[in-house]
Amino acid sequence: MKNKSKKKCFVLMPFENKFKEIYTEVYKTTCSDNDIDCWRVDEISRPGSITRDIIEGILDAEIIIADLTTKNPNVFYELGIAHSTGNKTIMTAQSKEDVPFDVAAYRVIFYEHTLTGCKRLKEKLDLAIKELLAALNRTSNPLQEVIASRGGFRVKGRTPIINEIPITSLPKALRNLFEQESILYLEDLKRLNLTELSKVEGFGKTSMAQLCTIISQYELYDDVKEFHNFVIKNKINLHSNKMAYFLKRKY
Repeated sequence: MKNKSKKKCFVLMPFENKFKEIYTEVYKTTCSDNDIDCWRVDEISRPGSITRDIIEGILDAEIIIADLTTKNPNVFYELGIAHSTGNKTIMTAQSKEDVPFDVAAYRVIFYEHTLTGCKRLKEKLDLAIKELLAALNRTSNPLQEVIASRGGFRVKGRTPIINEIPITSLPKALRNLFEQESILYLEDLKRLNLTELSKVEGFGKTSMAQLCTIISQYELYDDVKEFHNFVIKNKINLHSNKMAYFLKRKY
């Protein structure tokens, strides 16, 4: 089970056994070194639609690794979905022949499937992950570039929490939480485990009510039913619409 407090990486790649080492020894270990949960859709055991699981994996992850080796059609279908959701994809491939002209102009990490090649891939991937997390708002694929240039709907990125929330008016326990968990963007709140947080000594009902109001107002949850049940079970009184409006005012 993935840890909700960690950032997440979803991997798109062929499932043939010959790629197993690349996934386990490079992609998963590099993510682990950066305190990031990494998984593929074939590791999900619950029943249901695989396509739905893939889309949810792409939407939930802060990082997507797409290995284009062999020009696998499923990978390219999933890559298209990933490009539509934001600027969070790292592309890799074993050969330039694996990369079609549509995405060839964008950064692709090429590697050799050898001991030395895997080591170099791990080093390059580690750097790419750090760079990507530092600049999620930067356009890095053709769809997002066109959207940005047309000034249409906002390029999916992260919203600095200080632009939306009057931080100094929040309870001290909540301010301390933001500092301890490095909560700099609204989207970072999705990493919090509310059940575990409710057990923390000193984090009272007022702080939890304020936090849940922000989460509700900005829809910062992966599972609305789970969030709904948490609020009901813990008898949390969300603030009125007037207070929610106040939270949205910019200071």
